[in-house]
Amino acid sequence: MKAAPTLTESLENMPQVATQGDLRRIVSNALLALARKEISATDVEAMAKGLDSISNSLNAEVKVAKTAIELRDRGGEFGDVVHLGTLVIGTPTVPQKPPVTNPFPEQLT
Repeated sequence: MKAAPTLTESLENMPQVATQGDLRRIVSNALLALARKEISATDVEAMAKGLDSISNSLNAEVKVAKTAIELRDRGGEFGDVVHLGTLVIGTPTVPQKPPVTNPFPEQLT
């Protein structure tokens, strides 16, 4: 994309918004346009709200992709029913350990 002196010309040079780099380019051009007084602060606020929505949507898509990868990794055990009917209620019987004694009783005196 070639440099453009105004915001509208820079947007005309962009055939479509396909990547996050395109979004960043639009934001940076809008901030330049604000500095040049081509657009108002209200316009930039409206754009920021739209970009926040896009960012939230992208974050949700990333979380879904991560969850899909985790489930793919653990997919074999995901649906297994474990310990069905064998859950112990109360205190399980645990073998008692012998008490620890001093192996050197003569040194206590």
